Amino acid sequence: MKHNTTKVVLILIVSLSIFSMMGCESKDEKAAKRIVEALQEKYGQEFVVDSIGGGWGTMNSNTLKAIVKPQKDPSIKVAVEITKDLKDVYDDYLNEAVAKAAEKPIAEIANSIWGESRVNVANDTGMTYPEHSDTNMSYEQFLKLYPMNRQLVEVFLNCERYIDKNGGMDQQAEIDKYKAFAQKLADHKYMRSSIYIWYIAPDAYDRFDEARNSDMTVLNYYSDEEEKQGKLNVVTANGIEIDKQGRIVSTNEEFLESFDKWKEERLKSTKLKGDLHD
Repeated sequence: MKHNTTKVVLILIVSLSIFSMMGCESKDEKAAKRIVEALQEKYGQEFVVDSIGGGWGTMNSNTLKAIVKPQKDPSIKVAVEITKDLKDVYDDYLNEAVAKAAEKPIAEIANSIWGESRVNVANDTGMTYPEHSDTNMSYEQFLKLYPMNRQLVEVFLNCERYIDKNGGMDQQAEIDKYKAFAQKLADHKYMRSSIYIWYIAPDAYDRFDEARNSDMTVLNYYSDEEEKQGKLNVVTANGIEIDKQGRIVSTNEEFLESFDKWKEERLKSTKLKGDLHD
């Protein structure tokens, strides 16, 4: 009798566990369906939920976070939050769409300064999710609506073209390029911009599209490889800031400090290159 009672209890526990798991899955499915409906109504286009679940990185514990992709351009990853009662949906698709539209003209500016380069652009409105839905607006219009936005511009360069066999660089020439690039961005109304120039290993440069299409940011993809595989992807980095009036606020001292900070990585990269040729 005791054996049968134990067996019934175990069956009930297993059944409740399965029911509980099914309930969680059903909740996420309902949330995903609501997200797709809300975004399609807002933007007039089709979306697909890439992942959903959990409260990590959300505005508060009452929301679930999801990553959604527009069907017309799956390369765009849209961050979405939905309240657990499924009433309110927040998204940053406008951030992503405006950034994607700016990518080609900004890449052309970068190429006019450095020659061949790869460019990544993003918009960061902090904890504010845009309410507007005109994804064809210019960055200038976007910034007027969301003056708290910070445009993030990343330029990736093949380090072999800029670093000599001793790990040295023509620092002043690069500083002049930063300023020329920043001025051209300002001339094209790309204000409140944080610009990062990443000098990466040739192999990493060749795999830029692979990094870009991953679930991580490009830089996190390279950093993850460095941590887990011991690769040297990022050899040197520098940056320059433009304020809301389009003025350059970074100083020569800051540029030089950054070059000094990365000197050891440059030396390491030249040693690795030498070892490969031995």
